[in-house]
Amino acid sequence: MLAGYFKESEHVLMPTIRTVRTMAAVLAAAVSMLGFCSFGPLNPTALAAQGAEAAIVDSGYTRHYASLNAWDYQSEFVDITWLISTLARAGISAAVITDHDLEMGALESYKALVLPSTSCVSQLAAERIVEFAEAGGRVFATFDTSLHDDFWRVRPDYELTRIMGVRHSSMKEVDTNAMSPSAKSHPIFRGLDSPIPVPRQRGLANRVNPDALVLAKWPDGRLAMTETRYGIYCSENLFSAENAAVPEAAALIANTIGYLVNVKHGAGFNLGQLKTKAAWYTPPTDRDRIAHDLQRLSAAGFNTVFVSAYSHGRALYPSQTVAQDPAFSAVDGFDPLQAALEEGKQAGLSVHAWVDAFDAGQAASDGTLPPLLLEHPDWAAMARDDRTPAAAAASQGGRCFLSPAHPEVQEFIMDVVRELVTSYALDGVHLDSVCYPEGKDAPYDFNPRVLELAAADLGFAPRSIGLNIARWNGWFDWRCRNLDAFVDGLVSMIREVSPGTLISASVYPYPDSVLLRMQDWSKWTAPGWLDFVVPLTDTRSADLVDTLVRAAQDFAGVNTPVVAGISAASIPAKSVAPTLANLVDAARAAGAYGVSVYDSRPLSDNALSALLDGPFRAPSE
Repeated sequence: MLAGYFKESEHVLMPTIRTVRTMAAVLAAAVSMLGFCSFGPLNPTALAAQGAEAAIVDSGYTRHYASLNAWDYQSEFVDITWLISTLARAGISAAVITDHDLEMGALESYKALVLPSTSCVSQLAAERIVEFAEAGGRVFATFDTSLHDDFWRVRPDYELTRIMGVRHSSMKEVDTNAMSPSAKSHPIFRGLDSPIPVPRQRGLANRVNPDALVLAKWPDGRLAMTETRYGIYCSENLFSAENAAVPEAAALIANTIGYLVNVKHGAGFNLGQLKTKAAWYTPPTDRDRIAHDLQRLSAAGFNTVFVSAYSHGRALYPSQTVAQDPAFSAVDGFDPLQAALEEGKQAGLSVHAWVDAFDAGQAASDGTLPPLLLEHPDWAAMARDDRTPAAAAASQGGRCFLSPAHPEVQEFIMDVVRELVTSYALDGVHLDSVCYPEGKDAPYDFNPRVLELAAADLGFAPRSIGLNIARWNGWFDWRCRNLDAFVDGLVSMIREVSPGTLISASVYPYPDSVLLRMQDWSKWTAPGWLDFVVPLTDTRSADLVDTLVRAAQDFAGVNTPVVAGISAASIPAKSVAPTLANLVDAARAAGAYGVSVYDSRPLSDNALSALLDGPFRAPSE
């Protein structure tokens, strides 16, 4: 009621309130010089500390806001005496400052500023905090700091969003009590086991800014801690009485402020550098052009290329296992994969053979199957209503696929990959299309040989399932398990034949990867089969990239890095540069280990420059 009254009467009361507040702030500052505080009992020694390294804000605006909402400031926000004592035990001297100190800009003597759930921050104070941070001071903020102004009005976003590295999203019910570090080696997590218990949570959800690094997440996927050039932010209130009573949370607070004071103060910032910067690359038939392309990628900051080696049922390299693509076999003595390996090494690139496993290519306009299926029509993947491979191709708009569960198909792909890892000094093998094709009406695969095998294992014919849900689930699980077993065998063979070769796979986002393609790739990452996983985002929306990368990290688990697959193919040419850089930056901000970029067109100079000057830029420290 009172808050509503203020809102309705702003035009009358605003000047008077501001005058009274200014007078109160001046009085509070004067009283604090005498060792007292007008807002509650504090440690007079701390208040009068000389040469303090950290300043802790005790906000009268926030206290008043708390009283209007019937909150207990002391238990919900911060126990100043406890905090100063905790920091002192860690060798960090601290002093308490007020809203007035912030507005006056009395910060230059401090190395770090602590904003413990400082909900209400005036515009003037926010400007002074930004000036402090840009001059080399560092900030530790928690929860909804700066979401309200000094008249308790909610802002559309944090006034300190640039400092905190997040944008406000929502509040939600949560049932979590621990955070999991994404950057486990970061100094703030020194001596702490994962997960870190944080019992008191309010469920604040945020979106990460492009210039922020995710340090930790909550089990439900919300970000927990971020780092920017200016400091560190925690989305929950670490300083509440309930959280501060937990030794791990207290240690995290001391570690964080110590890091800001002793390491980060005045220093530059590595904006969450992408470790893997890859590109999918289909080589041309000219070696000079390959050298030019790879040097160009290297100069733009890429460090990895997935070079097409087997695609659409044909090898690009001279193969003893499968027919070579005529475009390359027509060039006598030319091996595009070997050329890419040699030129890639010269350019400082890690070269991985890209194997498009079960994609058999495109049927001709007259319905003629692609060459591999003309040779082996019984290998075709078929939908429920298909009775011939040609019908299967027609139902997919001409696209043809190999049957993933067919034993001969699996052995064939195994032979192709075995030939690659034994014939070439590859840095890695990148697996693509290791899934069932997406059926429009019902999932694949109704290949006759596969149906025989499934019926023998399941005890019923998949075509006779009807509306029997238990049998549908059994048939579904059989295909998933079959694909899992194939990946397990393929990876085991690579590890045995070519130890040290990196193995990765392009995968689709959950839940479609499972429901539509039987690709339950979390079962491939849990046992450590893959060195990294490449979820395909296929969107122009940076927010969706953020969502998909975070979801992929949850499914991949903590031990398998996520390299976000970013497609530029559908971006209009005139906007590729800014859009692509924005998408890559979103993946980086979401905590992706790296990115891999695909475009059916050569990336323009502007696009490469946007990457090099943006998300691919070299670290500043």
